[in-house]
Amino acid sequence: MINKIINVSLVIYQHVYKDVSEVIDSLLCSPYLNRLIIIDNDECDWVESLKDPRIFYMKSEKNNGFGYAHNLAIKKFAHECEFFLICNPDIYFDQTDFNLLVNFAVKNKDVGLFLPKIIYPNGTNQFGARLLPSPINLFARRFIPFISNMLDRKYLLKDYDTSLPCPVPNLSGCFMFFRSRPLIDLGGFDEQFFMYMEDIDLSRRCVEKFGGLYYPLAQVTHVHSQGSYKNKKLLKVHLKSAIQYFNKWGWIHDPIKQKLNQTCILELGKSKHI
Repeated sequence: MINKIINVSLVIYQHVYKDVSEVIDSLLCSPYLNRLIIIDNDECDWVESLKDPRIFYMKSEKNNGFGYAHNLAIKKFAHECEFFLICNPDIYFDQTDFNLLVNFAVKNKDVGLFLPKIIYPNGTNQFGARLLPSPINLFARRFIPFISNMLDRKYLLKDYDTSLPCPVPNLSGCFMFFRSRPLIDLGGFDEQFFMYMEDIDLSRRCVEKFGGLYYPLAQVTHVHSQGSYKNKKLLKVHLKSAIQYFNKWGWIHDPIKQKLNQTCILELGKSKHI
């Protein structure tokens, strides 16, 4: 008999059911699922009509951000199960891949965070496993694409062989598969970040203290609309979060980033052109 060892938090904001039906179906199909916590940052009246007993609906008193909403579920439910998955609404996956990830995490008991390979719906790599960014990485990606294309070779680990499990310090926030105890010890997300950068902040804190592994032998699909590239309001939010992030960790001098990035590169070995 398979133990129900995973709780999942899913934050929604003005989503209609069809926006999240694929991720809900993917999660509910897993025999490992204990509870799916849906945190509503607005007024999505369709959620309470879902009848599966594993679904728990939480209404945030107001929209205090992505990390704040997930923290509501982490504080209330992370202690229940061995693992806690922080999942985006625009995710879907095959059960075979999810089982591979779960089994890998069960075997690696000394690691706090896991990430599968993240792909677009067309099957191309989203490069969810990355180095920790410098300011130039993020701002060039937004405003100076021709420079960003050069910098991304290293930042996105494109020139390294990541085809096998490897330690990586920046694991995408769209599908963060945590061992629950480390997540609780870390206190979840830093709620100063309303949206954006909170995943990088939490990933680096977890990797530094408990370790993190990229597991590319399993994959999940992330639709990934990149809203801040299309919406000026979201762009302002993204820029504010980036400033908060570098104010917290350092704009130029960031010894933890240097240590974690160097460890990753040394583990991956000699660079190669793909």
